[in-house]
Amino acid sequence: MHIAIIVIFFAVVIFIKLKMPMWKGKYSEKLVNNKIQELPEEYVVFNDLLFESNGYSTQIDHIVVSPYGVFVIETKGYKGWILGGENSEYWTQTIYKSKHQFYNPIKQNAGHVRFLHHLLKCSTDILFIPIVVFNNSAELKVHTDNNIVVNRYNLKRAILQYRTAVLNQETINWIIQTINQNRIIADKEKLKQHKHNAKARQYRSSRLINQGVCPQCGGHLILRKGKYGTFYGCSNFPTCKFTINS
Repeated sequence: MHIAIIVIFFAVVIFIKLKMPMWKGKYSEKLVNNKIQELPEEYVVFNDLLFESNGYSTQIDHIVVSPYGVFVIETKGYKGWILGGENSEYWTQTIYKSKHQFYNPIKQNAGHVRFLHHLLKCSTDILFIPIVVFNNSAELKVHTDNNIVVNRYNLKRAILQYRTAVLNQETINWIIQTINQNRIIADKEKLKQHKHNAKARQYRSSRLINQGVCPQCGGHLILRKGKYGTFYGCSNFPTCKFTINS
């Protein structure tokens, strides 16, 4: 009897550990949704979107359509120090002596923007504004020049700083209609397959990096020294701007 209770206890602990990252991510997305719901009525909010195209799936946390542009928001439920650069392949979360690497969310969100360009078959007339949002408990130590990376309490301010109208109502309606027509119902099986494919791509990238090969173009990775310390850069720079911390 006691052995059965112990087995059940450890099974529950393992289950919680496996599910905790997903629960944290969903909770962070809910908090971001609460924040962007505070925007005026002219901002149309979409949450937790899944698309499929040519055998590939794309999941986007939040899209906000407005007269001032289309905001594409990637949510990260991390706390602690967040270190990384705009062109780095991976960023690092540091909590005391514990470190965890994760794929650069700027690059991840850039993929979402490229997909929306393809989906909307749009020209440069549509302004896309990618934003990466972290928990308020995260201390951001990232180096970016052309991208917005903020804590959740600064998200609304980051969106409202865009005040020049660039989209008319007809275009806004068309964008909203296209998103609604192409989004799919994200059932458990489709989400599972999406996450499997994403992990497979990250595994391939990590394997190439460990072999000293650039995962973007196949060039050689060379140790370099920059403003913020040493890093590995692609031998095909400046054509390829891939970097990763040493």
